[in-house]
Amino acid sequence: MSKLVLPDYNNSICNLFNEELSVFGIENTGKRLGLDLKEGKRTSLLFVDGLGWNLYSNTRYFSSFKKAKVSSVFPSSTDTASISLVSGLNPGMHGVIGYKAFLKLTGAIVKPLENTYASAPHSNNLLSHIGKLKDMLRIKTIFNALSKKGIRSLVITPSFIVNSSFSSLIFSGATEISGYENIWDALYIYRKALENESIKFIHFYIPYVDTLEHMYGYDNTEVKEAAEYILKRVSELNAGKKTNTIITADHGHKKVNEIIDFSRDKKLIKKLELPPYGDTRSPLFRSRYEITKDLEKYPMKVFNRNERELLLGRINKDIEDTLPDYFGAAEGDFGFTFNYRLNKKEVEHRNEEPVSNHGGLSTDEMEVPIITI
Repeated sequence: MSKLVLPDYNNSICNLFNEELSVFGIENTGKRLGLDLKEGKRTSLLFVDGLGWNLYSNTRYFSSFKKAKVSSVFPSSTDTASISLVSGLNPGMHGVIGYKAFLKLTGAIVKPLENTYASAPHSNNLLSHIGKLKDMLRIKTIFNALSKKGIRSLVITPSFIVNSSFSSLIFSGATEISGYENIWDALYIYRKALENESIKFIHFYIPYVDTLEHMYGYDNTEVKEAAEYILKRVSELNAGKKTNTIITADHGHKKVNEIIDFSRDKKLIKKLELPPYGDTRSPLFRSRYEITKDLEKYPMKVFNRNERELLLGRINKDIEDTLPDYFGAAEGDFGFTFNYRLNKKEVEHRNEEPVSNHGGLSTDEMEVPIITI
């Protein structure tokens, strides 16, 4: 069984930000990872969603590259981790906690990745009338830092998220954002970018491994083949190139065999200020009451408000009142959900639950590689 581990913000994906700044001679005092990167060299960062250490260590290329095992963030969720990766901020500083997050400025539990309410279908963009996330959160990214120095950057990301509110946040300051339709299109754009010496920093986001893991599980043969194909092609495209190439991920995956619905626990719901939110493997709770015993009956490790920094790192006092009071980290192969619909008889997109998921503190979810080519 995969044990639970706390995030290590001195050896995490957050610290890549400081490595990138140092490559370009931008002064910073943050903790670095000690990667073997050449100063002044063009640098590309490949962000392979879902490429956890548990998956990477079982690929045929595990021994082919220099690599290190580092910590993800909590929750080990794409939106939380993506912000930390481009800003260097731990979640306690940027405040986006989980796939379904409470953002006070919106007055609601929202899905930042999809710019919509937690109760809404996927990609509904219902928050567009409020404004863009970059105007609400004002995160300073690696692209902002490079732009100030006149350093040209390129983001390569799927076309369907190029103009999203979330992209406006995490890619703020990028010189150019190029959308792609599939992995072959993406690799073509990446190859052309490597041939263009005026582009000094490339951020390349690839979601497909994560998508397949949700469908089939991280230990599925086709998932491993997809990861191996990406590693192989990236290595081939960088052969002979004078480029620092870094490959990393936001989280790994954990098999989930049973989902527990909090909306059935009327006693617990009455004690909450908001419905449960967060991720399948990391439910979050806001309550003025002492609810530890109400939560401990579930298969999860419970943390209270006094233990926030263990999970989120240093806390930004300006957003402290927006953070959860209680945090859950799923144990074993359990996951959690909450039906936000008023008509509880309606099924909330649960015809097919993901085979594996993430967000929690298991080593499968929290350990990710940093690979250098």
